[in-house]
Amino acid sequence: MIENHLVKDIYVKIDDYPNILEKSPIGNAFYMMHNVLEDKHKYRSILVLDDNNHLKGYLSLRDLIRAVGPDYLQKVRPDVKGHQPFNFEGLGQNLSALSLLWQDGFSVEHLQNEAKKPVSEYMTLMNEQVSLDDPVAKCLYLMLVNDLLMLPVVKDEQVVGVIRLVDVFECLAQNVEKVWGPGQE
Repeated sequence: MIENHLVKDIYVKIDDYPNILEKSPIGNAFYMMHNVLEDKHKYRSILVLDDNNHLKGYLSLRDLIRAVGPDYLQKVRPDVKGHQPFNFEGLGQNLSALSLLWQDGFSVEHLQNEAKKPVSEYMTLMNEQVSLDDPVAKCLYLMLVNDLLMLPVVKDEQVVGVIRLVDVFECLAQNVEKVWGPGQE
């Protein structure tokens, strides 16, 4: 059952996960994400590393779209998931009306300018972590309580990989299928 599974049984090694340097242009991250979505694993995020290969955060599809979108949808600064302030100053209460202006925010000129900016300006920071010997149930708890899609996995204070919600779900689904069959009521 899930209580018998450890992080080391299901995590993704850092070398196997798409990653990019924090100083790389956001345009390179778009190119990378577009290509890894075609991969059989369909990665939906890219890890962001510093020059010393230390994990700094990640870029999600949402982060990438906001990076090249209208200025009012961009983050004021990188932050953790759920704490991403946006620049809505002076825009009033009916923010959904702004969606009509989006086409202007995605002009060729705007995309060319935004694609040059570093990924470090748009990444989501990661402040929770787990170790290889932690139980998968701990990951599930941290992910649900903190609304996370992945956690860094550390060994001797070095990030060695990540564990994703999809990996934890797969482990849990295998356990559910052992006790519940199709068509069972």
